[in-house]
Amino acid sequence: MTAMGEMLPHADNKVTLDFQKQDKWGMPTLQIDCRWRENEDKMVPDAITQAQEMMENAGIRVVAAYDNHQNPGLAIHEMGTARMGRDPKRPY
Repeated sequence: MTAMGEMLPHADNKVTLDFQKQDKWGMPTLQIDCRWRENEDKMVPDAITQAQEMMENAGIRVVAAYDNHQNPGLAIHEMGTARMGRDPKRPY
């Protein structure tokens, strides 16, 4: 069982092009600057507790519950990941 929660948007979570490092086709690679914050860190223990309670209430004996603390972006992009526009001073 897994849980997914909303990652709040922050202007300093961004993806930029790294022109100094290129892929095998000579294209610039992505520099991803994104991190979990207080909101996301608080959701994890609650999600684990709720998942355990659901399983136990369904008659399943829970033998392990843990946070694998995967990197942001490995699950979904419910609100998109790219801010569009030409003015870098306008983050939204």
